[in-house]
Amino acid sequence: QQRGSGSNGVVSGRRGATLRGDGYDLIEMEALSPKAARPVNGEVNESLSSSSSKSDNAKQSMTVAEWLRLEERGLGLMSKKTLLGPVVVELLIEIRSSPTARWSRESLELGNRWEVGDFVDAQDTALKWYEGIIREVTADKVKVHYFGWASKWDATLPRYKNVGTSKLSPPAPLWTKTSRWRERIKVGDSVEVRESNSLAHRPKWYRATVLATGKETDSPTELTGGAELEMNEENEKGTKNPLLLLNRKRQILVRVPQEKNNCPPLAKSPMNPDDSMAVRPPYIRWVNLYGEEVCEANTHISPKEQTNTPATVTYALESERQPVEVMKSFNNIHGAGFVRESLRGVPPAPGAVGLHNLGNSCYLNSILQCINHIEPITQYFLKGNYIKEINKTNPLGSGGRVATAYASFLNDVWAGEYSIIAPRLMKQVIGSFAPQFNNNFQHDSQEFCQFLMDGLHEDLNRVKSKPY
Repeated sequence: QQRGSGSNGVVSGRRGATLRGDGYDLIEMEALSPKAARPVNGEVNESLSSSSSKSDNAKQSMTVAEWLRLEERGLGLMSKKTLLGPVVVELLIEIRSSPTARWSRESLELGNRWEVGDFVDAQDTALKWYEGIIREVTADKVKVHYFGWASKWDATLPRYKNVGTSKLSPPAPLWTKTSRWRERIKVGDSVEVRESNSLAHRPKWYRATVLATGKETDSPTELTGGAELEMNEENEKGTKNPLLLLNRKRQILVRVPQEKNNCPPLAKSPMNPDDSMAVRPPYIRWVNLYGEEVCEANTHISPKEQTNTPATVTYALESERQPVEVMKSFNNIHGAGFVRESLRGVPPAPGAVGLHNLGNSCYLNSILQCINHIEPITQYFLKGNYIKEINKTNPLGSGGRVATAYASFLNDVWAGEYSIIAPRLMKQVIGSFAPQFNNNFQHDSQEFCQFLMDGLHEDLNRVKSKPY
């Protein structure tokens, strides 16, 4: 169905663009030029490409019929599988009394129909488009949350075109600027999945392989071993459910190689000793395809392949000085301060990973290196045995956050992917429960060791209900 809001424009319908399934968008007739011709399924509209070869002085606007035919092909409406009958198009033409008069049906414009909860395509400050959801609507601005990104990246976009000084575009109907990659997912595809132990507001991403795909009509599988999500929707009963695009509940089974050490070893079945499809959260687990736990490949992780050469970071100095590696400055000026980051590379031996000094954190690094090489403790965390013993109700513990942060630190150390690690997350978590360490001052190593071991003990205390 098509509707118009003026003699110089038509409104195109796109299914599922807003919360109510309202997908209409104002299309300026002036924009329907030969430049609008684009390939559809590897083909080019002949009627448009022929007109584009004409001189600039003889440009011909695209007719409404040509534009509708192109849109139908782009949406897949003209395929034999989906075309069940004639496509009915309704056009509503409106003429205003003067060029400055308001349109009677101005409310049909997309900017006037946005509501909180609408799913959209949203542009970020790098001018890239991502799937998103509207969180707040004001008179001239819209606040959006980008799907698969922490809330700290939420942005405020203009509500209307050519209004204000923002260089960003207003939200667009869902999947008009982004890819419908979820609909094309198949076994063997590569995706990105959140690390199961990463914090909700600081997600870490791993590459994963799709082992199986469910159907939209399948009963949802209970999800176990997944990551904590920041955005949830609360239903009428007050229960919080994961945020899903258009509330679609299709699921996929993924294998995350870097999570293999976070799950207990699989007991081989005598009937099927090679059960590679067995669910072993978080190494092999089901995730919601339309949720925030999974993203398209190369969204957060660079597509560049890893090399066996240890990585270093350099910054520019004066010509007479030698470049300094491993550290990078804030503004490329020597002496302006440094940012320590984890550097990817192959360590000389398993677990032989250096730790950056975060301020005066040598007290922390020395204890972490010592405890890291106590084999029974390290194996306990790497094999994931700690997961089932986390005590979230112990008032003397941290709800499992210290234990989870330490497990994440060990996974980075023993993954064989880093030559140097900045234990920033470990320092932040401990500093939130022990304020005396929430600074860059010097501290006693034994004092820190005592707090860390006591924190791990209380977080993993097997006595859930103490008799005293």
